[in-house]
Amino acid sequence: MTDLIDTTEMYLRTIYELIEDGVPPLRARIAEQLGHSGPTVSQTIARMERDGFVMVGQDRTLVLTEAGLELATRVMRKHRLAERLLTDVIGLDMPHVHEEACRWEHVMSDRVERRLVEMLGWPERSPYGNVIPGLDELDVAPG
Repeated sequence: MTDLIDTTEMYLRTIYELIEDGVPPLRARIAEQLGHSGPTVSQTIARMERDGFVMVGQDRTLVLTEAGLELATRVMRKHRLAERLLTDVIGLDMPHVHEEACRWEHVMSDRVERRLVEMLGWPERSPYGNVIPGLDELDVAPG
């Protein structure tokens, strides 16, 4: 079950990034980004559609549902906070930060996430300059 959750989160984060970059989120782009086969991506997207996270538009672009956008935002926020922690506190070299944050985004609890926001001084951007989304949803006020 955990693998399904991790896969769903990974796909949602990838769709979110494509949309953020102004690139139409298509199955082929997800396959390219994640290095997965076309059939694997199609099967995963079908499951995510059935689970209510995405819809497939008539032009074959993927559209995040409200539930999909909520989860994608949460995953992206945890990912980018992990990137800040890895660079600002741990001092990990930049070439390794993204890959490592991909692991952390799936295991970070909400409690740790809120504490991390406080500890890092309410960062608004990742070390790559990307906005950390949904910080207002954490119910953590700047001190």
